[in-house]
Amino acid sequence: MRLNEGKIGLQESACIAAVAITACSVFLLDSEKAYSHGDATFISLPASIAVSLALFMLMWYAMRRTGARNLNELFDMCAGKAIGAVLSIVAALIFILYAYRLMARFCILIHGRVFAAAEYESVALWIAVPVAYAAIKGLECISRLAKIFGVMIGALVLISLIIMLPAYDISRLAPFPGDLGKLGMDTVSRSADSVAAFLGLICVSGALQGARNVKKGALIGSGIAVVFVFMIQFALGATFTYTDLSQMAMPIYLMKMVVMRESYLFRLDQMNLFFYMIAALIAAAYYIYCAALIITRRTSGQDIRPAVVGVSALILAALRVNHRFEAGIIQRSIDFLYDYAFVAGVPFILAAIAGLIRFGGKGRAYEADK
Repeated sequence: MRLNEGKIGLQESACIAAVAITACSVFLLDSEKAYSHGDATFISLPASIAVSLALFMLMWYAMRRTGARNLNELFDMCAGKAIGAVLSIVAALIFILYAYRLMARFCILIHGRVFAAAEYESVALWIAVPVAYAAIKGLECISRLAKIFGVMIGALVLISLIIMLPAYDISRLAPFPGDLGKLGMDTVSRSADSVAAFLGLICVSGALQGARNVKKGALIGSGIAVVFVFMIQFALGATFTYTDLSQMAMPIYLMKMVVMRESYLFRLDQMNLFFYMIAALIAAAYYIYCAALIITRRTSGQDIRPAVVGVSALILAALRVNHRFEAGIIQRSIDFLYDYAFVAGVPFILAAIAGLIRFGGKGRAYEADK
């Protein structure tokens, strides 16, 4: 079998979770909606990660109780094979959607800010091929990339936040906390952006060498992500007013330009953009791999490569369709569903509860922990 899972340690699993959660939370935020009534994202986004972590813990306990070894087995044992197959399709679509969103966001930014003279399709291909290659090489490759580049990009973010100290003004956070109803809604709705990373850890649990490592990787990775998401969003709120933020596609990209203008460091914003893109593409490769792994296991395949190529080709085609044929049709659909994406997690909650009830006190130890 060529599923290319391999074995990874706690550091790698925590890094891939932290990179994926942070990338989706920060890079995929809809600024126009998030900052429409003030800026409380430094509260709502970390809280949303905690909400998705609660969903993960529920599924993890169901995994322990049922003795399931991966996501497909968990769905089958909790809800039966027929419904389990449907839940696997939903999970695979979630992985594909977030891989697409990350790649689409940086295709637009790289094409618009750096390679404006190039064809959009060339930029999309330049981004999609390395992502597909990393996914084909497997989980060990992706997780080690996350460990290496995650530390580097984390240090870059910290340095950037320190450089920005002269530009911070806490008064720019007003009105705080803004609309409390919207704050609560944002907390729940944005939890969808973290769910895929947690589902991925359960999907590749066999490579993590035990359910305890799955749990530890999720807790450590989400803790790191919460810290970075809070620091980034608080710094953005102290640098720009909420009305300015609502007009920026990805505010973190423009942040250092406030203090670097008229200096020789001014164009470092483009270098930072490439580092941010690396983080996003590592997360996209992780999601493509997880989607391909679900498909391969569900179809009793022996080789993950055809599924990776198929998923990557589907995403590349979607990028072209969204840009060329019916301009923005996919993005408009995503925007329409933006506030309701969390509903996709409801079937997983119900399945986990059903598994816990079904197995009751007959829980079986996860075989890797025996």
